[in-house]
Amino acid sequence: MMAHKLTSAVFPQKDKLIRNMMGILTEAQVGNPLTFPMCGFSSDDWVLALLKTKSYIPLNELGPDHESWGMKDAGGGRLSIHDKAKQHKAYAETGSFGNYLFQTYGINKIKQFQRLSHEKDRPWQDVFGISLQELETNWLKTLRANEKTKEENISIVSKLIKRNPSTACAEAQQHVTSKR
Repeated sequence: MMAHKLTSAVFPQKDKLIRNMMGILTEAQVGNPLTFPMCGFSSDDWVLALLKTKSYIPLNELGPDHESWGMKDAGGGRLSIHDKAKQHKAYAETGSFGNYLFQTYGINKIKQFQRLSHEKDRPWQDVFGISLQELETNWLKTLRANEKTKEENISIVSKLIKRNPSTACAEAQQHVTSKR
């Protein structure tokens, strides 16, 4: 989580989707893969499992606020988690989506998007040339095209989500560390 928090501090962003998209991307690149939201598996594995278990949250439902992420402002700059499963889904999806944008469009487009988002709310069309819905469709299509190579991980993660979505991350961490 340190790389994620550092990215959020260096690139401040009021929109939670954009802030976490960049933060989780950084965490996945240089951080600890056992930390939230990866919990020992890739964000792509989590998203494919969420799709398989029909618990995926469309990106347009993840607002710039905390509530749509399963969290509440507890006052004094503190957040409380009121829906741990929703929080994990939202963060995993955002990490996978951020990685897709990075892999597909490159770092310069990500930086351009970050800069422009301070002037305009969610400038997907302006930077990437298509809407968030089209970006999401393309991202999910790309994930599904690579699904066969990740079947074992998707199966494990899907079982954890079905058993208890609120504890899936912690159980995934235990699973991965017990295999070492």
